[in-house]
Amino acid sequence: MKLKNIMIAGFLLAATGVFANTAAQTGNNTNVQASANVVDRTQEAFSNVYEKTKHSVVNIRTKKTIIVNTYNPLEEFLFGTSGRRQERRESGSLGSGFIISSDGYVMTNNHVIDGADEIFVKFGDGEEYSAKLIGSSPEVDIAILKINSSRTFTPLKFANSDNIKIGHWAIAFGNPLGLNSSMTVGVIGASGRSSLGIEQIENFIQTDASINQGNSGGPLLDISGNVIGVNTAIFSTTGGSIGIGFAIPSNLAQNVKDSIIKNGKYERPYVGISVENLTSVTAKELKIPYSTGIIVKKVYPNSPASKYGLKNNDVILELNGKRVTSAGTFIGELAAKRIGETVNLKVYSNGKEKNINITLEKFK
Repeated sequence: MKLKNIMIAGFLLAATGVFANTAAQTGNNTNVQASANVVDRTQEAFSNVYEKTKHSVVNIRTKKTIIVNTYNPLEEFLFGTSGRRQERRESGSLGSGFIISSDGYVMTNNHVIDGADEIFVKFGDGEEYSAKLIGSSPEVDIAILKINSSRTFTPLKFANSDNIKIGHWAIAFGNPLGLNSSMTVGVIGASGRSSLGIEQIENFIQTDASINQGNSGGPLLDISGNVIGVNTAIFSTTGGSIGIGFAIPSNLAQNVKDSIIKNGKYERPYVGISVENLTSVTAKELKIPYSTGIIVKKVYPNSPASKYGLKNNDVILELNGKRVTSAGTFIGELAAKRIGETVNLKVYSNGKEKNINITLEKFK
């Protein structure tokens, strides 16, 4: 009886071990399957972005006639002429762009089409059209084109770039090195990049999605295929991608686009102040109890800032509830606002914090 009980107990223990091993194996299989499903869904999401955008991203090529000064010493020696003359030569550039309206408006970088005599827009299916320049903003590096066609096009949608987060997917679409309809994937590495010396107005999104020559003017997309930025520049020691690319935020690009289409040019919103980064030295000298923010160095007469009470040495801490970290970022954020829009500034002034509402006016 005792032996039987022991045998039964042993059998139960062994069976429990088998069931435990089976349960663990089942759990592992479930985890593996779940991981595989996540990978499949992610891959499918990227494929969907490609299918959604492939008919809206274009290759942009330009033609430009330039005058070149030449010198032929043999001509001077043989014929006694100066050997100097001017020759007309054809130059051009390649870049990317994307459709922003069904009637054929296209967004790209200003530096892609700057100085062009002729502009051509080519789709992934090989169809090519001439286009005209509607207007541009060199200070932001945005240009708007209009395709010379009555065809109906498929525009991309803009996302709100204020909603991006570090680590979100970032997808670059364009024509790097002339390779049409190329898509690369990375993440958002930073936002609010400024003081890089690339543009006059800078508030860049940084990404490690591969961006190369020819990507300029193409869209930076989120995982839903909506535009969060316009690919503009790279930081590189080699001339190719090393994983540091910069895109103009979609909110700024949209504001420039709307102004150009309405007025033929970008009309900047205006506050009327000169600002500098708040340094530890300045903070100590002026007894400012903050380590970040920007300091007002000058308030221009009859400006919105003067009307609403901003003063020299005031420290701007927030813009519409968003912390201000640099003068460049602040300028970029303001540039994305519209003329007539009211913004809220959190300011440290005369030892106290206060909020000031300022209605933006047209830049003078």
